[in-house]
Amino acid sequence: MTGRPSLEMERELWREGMGLVAGVDEAGRGCLAGPVMAAAVVLPPFPSFPWLALVRDSKALSSRSREELWAHIRREALMVAVAQVPPEEIDRVGIHVASLTAMAQAVASLPSLPQAVLVDGPWALPGLRCRQVPLVGGDARSLSVACASIVAKVERDRLMAELDALYPGYGFRRHKGYGTSAHWEAVRRLGPSPIHRLSFLEGRGDRALGRQAEEAAVAYLAALGWEVLERNRRTPEGEIDVVARDGHELVFVEVKGRRSEAMGTPAEAITPRKRRRLVRAVLSYMQETGCQAQPRIDVLLVRLGRGGQVLGLEHLRGAVEGP
Repeated sequence: MTGRPSLEMERELWREGMGLVAGVDEAGRGCLAGPVMAAAVVLPPFPSFPWLALVRDSKALSSRSREELWAHIRREALMVAVAQVPPEEIDRVGIHVASLTAMAQAVASLPSLPQAVLVDGPWALPGLRCRQVPLVGGDARSLSVACASIVAKVERDRLMAELDALYPGYGFRRHKGYGTSAHWEAVRRLGPSPIHRLSFLEGRGDRALGRQAEEAAVAYLAALGWEVLERNRRTPEGEIDVVARDGHELVFVEVKGRRSEAMGTPAEAITPRKRRRLVRAVLSYMQETGCQAQPRIDVLLVRLGRGGQVLGLEHLRGAVEGP
């Protein structure tokens, strides 16, 4: 989503009497190294700062413009806070959970808890006792979120420049931890540094894409109220991505990750050969566990952006005819 962010969402909340409205966003989600950084920004109600007309999603701004706007935001916003989740925690819980955690921690670190939070992305943040408004493409829609994206980006870039001095040879000052060809070559030559996300280095990103898609799928199923019983269950006939319970129904979920330019449909994502393998894996699981329930096989197709953000999700129930 592109465009000029506005204060439309904030104005609605301010008119409802919510004086403290925060925007929150993260930076570094798709990097191979370094933490995921989040920032929360609270602007004064109905602001008239001239520099707000220059604010955009941080990815659409030059480094110099981000630095200049960062100074304005730090000086004139009512409140600003940042938080980060380190690489080892990202490897442990996954980038999806780590990103939500970093954003929640940034909001919780504000001097006062806001009355409402505009969150970049489709997911609410864990553990916050205030109103939340998830916004897909929020950094292109809300000025508060766009300001948060700028703060998170600038402060993470500065941190990566500092880490470049601690771990020379990888080029962190230049690429900020993203998976450029030069970065991959440095990892091949030097091996991983202590700040690399080891889970992102597996399979040169293919496994990372699958992992990110599965994490988004599990969060989606949990939001539906499903009980996730198992993940990545290995059987003699192959692996089952997710085993879950939808009410009284046992569901086996095949998760497919796709980059934004190659979405396709859930049905197209499963070849006839894959369908047969899934059925055999489900039969094997039921034999191993003694399960007598009538199974269902769903497909979840998760569309991810270059930075790993969830851009869309399609759920096809009963996509594969079960045994």
